[in-house]
Amino acid sequence: MNFKEAIELAHSETEILRARKNILFTFGPTKLPYICLSDNGDGGVNIREGEVTADKPAIAVPGNEMGFEGFDMDGVSDEGMIPVIIARGIHMPPLKYINNSGKSRVVRGELRGVADTELEKLEKAGDIRTAVIRAPEDVWKISILLYVGSQVARSAESNINEHMERLRMQRGGL
Repeated sequence: MNFKEAIELAHSETEILRARKNILFTFGPTKLPYICLSDNGDGGVNIREGEVTADKPAIAVPGNEMGFEGFDMDGVSDEGMIPVIIARGIHMPPLKYINNSGKSRVVRGELRGVADTELEKLEKAGDIRTAVIRAPEDVWKISILLYVGSQVARSAESNINEHMERLRMQRGGL
């Protein structure tokens, strides 16, 4: 499967069951913890816990390269990844993203029931930062990348306003 096919599969099959409540930071890196759930096709659900670190937003200019670490996948060629992401309209202003996949486990059961259990655990813990994402097994890392892109887009207007206000304050409140 090439990257274009993989991103199309992830785009059509990914479901963000719970997103981070607050927006991305403009003053430094933002940690985006996640729980990714995938049906393993064997009567169980793969549960992956991890965290993506997104650098603080930057203005995209020629010479600034996008950086993606920890998103490589077995069986998927990443050749042409950046052009496909740009062509799909996925905007990634911070320019550098690091996926730190952490714990992984398998539980027996239906995906919906496992998802409800994970959502309930986060709610009881008062965790407003951790996302829960349902993803196809073969392209779960792309699903995580799509989630991060959705958070960047959701935060963009507020981040731009905050940046402009900071510039006004530096110039003496103009």
